[in-house]
Amino acid sequence: MPAAMTQKPFTGRKMLIWTLGFFGVIIAVNLVLLAFALRTHTGLVAPNSYVASQNFNRKAAEAHAQAARGWKTAAAYGGGVLELTFAGPDGEPILNLRVEGGVGRPVSAAEDRHVVFSRAAPGVYRAATPLGPGEWMVEAVAAGAGEPYRLSRRFFVTAAGK
Repeated sequence: MPAAMTQKPFTGRKMLIWTLGFFGVIIAVNLVLLAFALRTHTGLVAPNSYVASQNFNRKAAEAHAQAARGWKTAAAYGGGVLELTFAGPDGEPILNLRVEGGVGRPVSAAEDRHVVFSRAAPGVYRAATPLGPGEWMVEAVAAGAGEPYRLSRRFFVTAAGK
């Protein structure tokens, strides 16, 4: 007998097994992805978005006034030290600031920490804080030269700690 004649017929039972297997794989993958999504960043930026929206115009005006000051800022990390630099529009360092803030991961609060910066040179402020590899964000407030200046920068730390 030829090989084509010896095949078993495709029955309703085989169709049911194939259908359950197909949808079972899809459901299993969706459940795994759901578990990962629930364990990571919630997507919430503000605990109460209505209250945050009430301050939007004030914060926008403050940001516009800060930008008009023309300060030049930079953030750098290396050797376990986070360094912030503040200069005026003319490039001269901003002196006598009190700088403090926080550093953490952009998408999780698990590794957030408070840091206080000390003056290392004119316009340069440093804080010793060991950071693991990956993306980080520093948010700092510099006070002492008029209105407080808010700095927010993202930076990347390599496996070598730079």
